Amino acid sequence: MGEETRRRRRSISPAALPDDDDLLGEILLRLPATPSSLPRASLVCKRWRRLATDAGFLRRFRVRHRKDAPLLGVFFEQRVAGMGRRKDLPFVPVLDAPDRIPPARFSLRLDDDDLDGGAAGSWSVLGCRHGRVLVINRARLELLVFDPVAGDRRRVGIAPPPFVGKAFHANAAVLCDEDDHGGHGRSGSAFKVVFVATSDKGGEKALARVYSSETGQWGDPVSAAEPCVGHVGRRPGTLAGNALYWWLNASADDNGILQFDLGTQRLAVIKRPPFTGIHKGCSRIIRAEDGTGVGFAVLSYPSFQTWDRKVDCLGVASWQLRKTVNMHKVLGLPSMIEAGMARIVGYDEDAGVILVSVCTRVYSRVFVVPLESMQSRKLPGSFSENAYHPFTSFYTGTVVKSAPATEHLTEQPLSH
Repeated sequence: MGEETRRRRRSISPAALPDDDDLLGEILLRLPATPSSLPRASLVCKRWRRLATDAGFLRRFRVRHRKDAPLLGVFFEQRVAGMGRRKDLPFVPVLDAPDRIPPARFSLRLDDDDLDGGAAGSWSVLGCRHGRVLVINRARLELLVFDPVAGDRRRVGIAPPPFVGKAFHANAAVLCDEDDHGGHGRSGSAFKVVFVATSDKGGEKALARVYSSETGQWGDPVSAAEPCVGHVGRRPGTLAGNALYWWLNASADDNGILQFDLGTQRLAVIKRPPFTGIHKGCSRIIRAEDGTGVGFAVLSYPSFQTWDRKVDCLGVASWQLRKTVNMHKVLGLPSMIEAGMARIVGYDEDAGVILVSVCTRVYSRVFVVPLESMQSRKLPGSFSENAYHPFTSFYTGTVVKSAPATEHLTEQPLSH
């Protein structure tokens, strides 16, 4: 009987840790891309920590997870009480402990001394992509590229477009090269900014320029083939395939989209679905279902539709309905919510999620809704802002060992 017990104990003994670095590296590569995964693994022993913090391993980890970088939270603009037009850029985390990032770790003060100079209130967010936040000061013709993980801030001056009368509308987008660790650049890696502008009065050709952080220079201006009716809006651009897309406001039938092809450096205007009676805050340019083309989302509460732009063998483009969803079932909201009380206030093409704001006389809430699963989750707190900017990136913070209910990430990241 004693011998049988000893055999049973031997059979359930824990397996030995892998003693081959290559094998262990392959195991660690398969951990989820959540912020706590690698820090937790690094606590096993010194050898695991050495592998989990190795620069070469971290590059491989990002490449492997380039399609599933986690949605860490959202940014939004907030007026500073008693400070006139000055703003902060608070960060709202969306992950639960132990992956939850302290808001102060990523939040940005837009009224810091190095951002001031009489025009602090003119800063506004243009969007987030590939681990960076792009902010513009239209009064000073200046961009700020903010890397929340590294805490780096880089200012980029803008040359005014040569439009007649000088008044113009502008937007821009930041991105990293796809070869740079799957498009989610590591801290300090190179990036590009695509700047687009249209005349205030319309009737002139839209212009675009590309800035490279490697050279610190803007490229030559690129103009559209035809005059642009309408002006580029302030909503964030969308990266779909190898092109960027922005809304055109006040265009003919209000159905224009500005397209910039990153490969050919060509600027053009394409049509969007000719919806009527839809508020601009209830629609958004998105990626098509195949991930390579452009799509369109429209919310006429409680109906939510997504459309994809298809181009046939003759080069003729058309919009095709992808799906229609009853948002009552997705968000679990009471049937009394009316169309004007729900809007699309954010979109992230990498995470494939939209942010839906629902306002009533009782509360204001923002829901994160993945377009594939349509399973929503509510952002913490009560909000009623016009725009939110989802932030996806790789972040490996250290883990503080404490009670499970209070375990959280510290503000010091592991080496990148």
